[in-house]
Parts: sequence; C-alpha cells; structure tokens
Amino acid sequence: MNNKYLALTALALIFTLSGCAEYHRRVLEDTPEKGPQFTKSLAKEYKALGITEEDEMFDQWSANYYFRKAICAKGGTCVAPTHLDNWDLPKKKIPELASARARLVRALQSGADNRAPHLTARAQASFDCWVEQQAEEWELNDIATCRFGFYRAMAEVEFLLKGGVQNVLPHHSILFCFNSSKLEPKSIEILHAIAKEDKSRHIILIGHTDPVGEKSHNQRLAQARAFAVKKELVRNGISPHLITVKKGGPLPGPKVNAHDRRVDIVFLGR
Repeated sequence: MNNKYLALTALALIFTLSGCAEYHRRVLEDTPEKGPQFTKSLAKEYKALGITEEDEMFDQWSANYYFRKAICAKGGTCVAPTHLDNWDLPKKKIPELASARARLVRALQSGADNRAPHLTARAQASFDCWVEQQAEEWELNDIATCRFGFYRAMAEVEFLLKGGVQNVLPHHSILFCFNSSKLEPKSIEILHAIAKEDKSRHIILIGHTDPVGEKSHNQRLAQARAFAVKKELVRNGISPHLITVKKGGPLPGPKVNAHDRRVDIVFLGR
C-alpha cells in the first residue's frame, strides 16, 4: 500500500514539473521581446538550454529553470549569472566556479553586455549551464561542454574589451617559415618557457600569414599555425580550455615580410 502511494506521488510530481516547464515554455513564446541586444541574446541562449533539457534530457526541473530565466531576459530584465550559494556543489569545484563567476561579473561591469552582447550572453548562459550540470554531477560530457563554452566565450569577450585584433599588443610572437605551420626549435623553447612561467591565465592565439597566396589557403594556414602553438602549449602543461585560437589571416601591406608569418600570443585575466 505504501509503495503504491509513493509511486503515485512520484508520478504526480513528474506530471506537475512537466506541466510547469511546458507552461513556461508557452509563456516564453508569448512574451514580447524588449530591452537591449544583450537581454535578447540571453533569452535565446536560455531558451535553447531549456529546449535541450526538456526535449532531449527529459529534465523538467532544469527546463523550467531555463525557461523562467529566458522569460525575464526576453522581457528586457538584466538577469544576473546564477549565484553559487543557490546550488549544492562539490566543494572541490567551488573555487574554479567562483573564479569564473567573478571573471564574468568583472566583464559585465566593464560594459561587455554593450560591447559584445552576443558573446557575453553566451558566456553567461554557458556559466549557468556549467553550474547546473555540475550540481547534478551526472553527465560529465555536458559539464565539460558547458565549461568549455564558458571559457571560450569569456576569452572572446575579454579580448574585445581589450580592443581586439587591431589594438591588442601580443606578449609574444612565434615565427614560421614560408607556407609552413611547423614549429622551429627556437619557437619550441619559447613556448616551453611561456608554459613554465604561468599555467593559469587564459591565452588567445592569433594566427597570421603573409599576403602571398589565395585567401582560403592563408586562412587554413593561419589556423594551422595557431593550432600548432596550442598543441605545444598543451604538451607543456597548459589546460586546453585556457587556450582560444583565432585566425588573423594575411596582414595588409604590399611587402612580403617574414614577420607576417607568425602566431601572436595574448594573455588575458590580469
């Protein structure tokens, strides 16, 4: 008798949660879009998370959580990144999550929501997803995906706040031979020293080429050079999620300069 009662209670709870998620999903669809581009983008990011949770993960509680945040954002309300105190998180994971949240808040306070609304919205939604998945501590791939999504978007946001490709001076540049993405011995020594110096800061790698050759080939070459540098940094102990690769492509100018064939290394976070 008691087992039957518990089963019926659990079933009723599932239907209640399901109804809440579906109800807020419909409310979200009917909510007029207001506010700045940041809240509009944030609403879309949260909506996508909610749909994934409801339709693919069958997690009605999480779906409802994201749909409600999406409703607020779509209505023009600036929704804050989730607070860690609201979640039952493994103690060993809290320091990294707290540092990530502080990094996002600093960017928001610096005007990231206006300067880079789409990327900042993606960073915030990825952070909230990371926290929610970490609290569940079940789908390790989902935790990793949300965590990587946050770090990648956050690096792009901070890079834009610093001025982007045209205005940020690199801390180091790694040079390459003509039409090559192979690291020279001297470059490997430089990367080894960089990795030994600091393994905690986020790094942007920007690949460049000289102006010779077709654009599509140069773009692939620039990316290959940046990935060669990333691979060597990872081999020397830097976590892959702290490294973001960008294509700088060919540099402007009529002269072919060996210095154009390079990867710029930019440090973020300090």
